[in-house]
Amino acid sequence: MTHWGSWLRRLNVGMLAALSLSAGQGCLSFVHSLDVPSKEQIALGENIPEPSRNRVHVFLVHGMDPFDLANMNGLTEYIQKLGYLKTHYGQLFHVWEFKNELRRIHKSDPQARFVLIGFSFGANFVRSVANAVKDDGIAIDLLVYLGGNTLENNAETQPDNVLHIVNILAVGCIWNGAQLDRADNVQYDNVFHFGSPTHPRTREMLARELSAVAARVPFSDRSPPLSPEWEKEIPRPRRVSSEQSQQMSSEMSSEWAFLNPRSAATEPAAPEPARPTRRRAARLIPFSRLP
Repeated sequence: MTHWGSWLRRLNVGMLAALSLSAGQGCLSFVHSLDVPSKEQIALGENIPEPSRNRVHVFLVHGMDPFDLANMNGLTEYIQKLGYLKTHYGQLFHVWEFKNELRRIHKSDPQARFVLIGFSFGANFVRSVANAVKDDGIAIDLLVYLGGNTLENNAETQPDNVLHIVNILAVGCIWNGAQLDRADNVQYDNVFHFGSPTHPRTREMLARELSAVAARVPFSDRSPPLSPEWEKEIPRPRRVSSEQSQQMSSEMSSEWAFLNPRSAATEPAAPEPARPTRRRAARLIPFSRLP
């Protein structure tokens, strides 16, 4: 009992230290630096209309990594460069704020799509976010566990309101993690625990899966077609041939015959207008000379 109590106290102290030091960008993020996305990855997002991409909200939660060795801050910028500007990055203490933000966005935009990404102990926290919004009727399109080595293969780790789960594990940690039944399980044997977020396969997966999420957002750049009932009430112009046009003209009544075109040979010449005669202008007589 004393051994477990001592271990829990050390864990709590470590968490408090991580929370106090992880408010800003870590000084070790350069260890796992990121290049700009490739043209192929950017093209995946550009093929989706921008309004659809802007309705995809991505939330990243870091773990106990006070110096950002995993470079989760850089991964956030990487996702934004892929075209998903509404990407939010936070620490463990931001989880409660993220829950409320998901509920607010879903209430204002029911067609919004949500993606949760958690690294290390942050994987446990994004799992809690997915479970917390289940009763609100909020679906999570994509849930990504990066180095979630303490997760277990149970229903809590695989919520019913999550459409797709990706479980990425690496080497070099105390716990090895578990293979999940409802997830795409990926194992990196050539990278340490803190290298899983910036791994090339992770970036390729995010570019592919985010475009699939954005493609599910309904979007139309033109007005919807009219219903059959409305189409019946719209008059359609009837095409008339030249023969039918001449026949219709000949059948017109005499009182409207003047509308028919007449040639210059048959039409009588108009009388020449009379020329005005010149008259002398009247001479004005002053009032003083009037009788």
